[in-house]
Amino acid sequence: MTTSVKIPTEKQKRFSEVSAMIERFGQVHLDVELTGFAIELWKRICRRQSSEFLRGNLNIWAASVILVIARMNFLFDRKQPVHLTFNTISQYFDSNKTTVGSKATWIEKSLRLRQHTEPGLCRNDFVEDFTDVRLSNGMIVSLGMAKKLGLIPPDARLE
Repeated sequence: MTTSVKIPTEKQKRFSEVSAMIERFGQVHLDVELTGFAIELWKRICRRQSSEFLRGNLNIWAASVILVIARMNFLFDRKQPVHLTFNTISQYFDSNKTTVGSKATWIEKSLRLRQHTEPGLCRNDFVEDFTDVRLSNGMIVSLGMAKKLGLIPPDARLE
């Protein structure tokens, strides 16, 4: 079970319950990296000052976290090595798609997540392909292109 000392004590129980649900879903439908992204997103939600996540159905929260990660990592694209359908998520968690979709959108907005470029929540390839960097000469290129051209160090990362 993933735990964190950074999660306030009063939020630990809820954190652990939803984390366990996410991990079980990940064992069946995701790979280790994507499951880790989902747990990281749940940690970010639990660390917030707001106690919004303490209310509501555990299944809705778990499904919404998975949906956000699926959106950010193109998991609805069948060409991806790991892919899902929205039905898979909602059926696994026995949850209403409209409710899950609304909660996922709330998560994205409240955490101000950047689609496909959020370090720690997206595969590195997406971060590099979709993150723009402005070079010293004013030119804008993707992070990955800047690395390939040797314009920034190959181990440069955005945090």
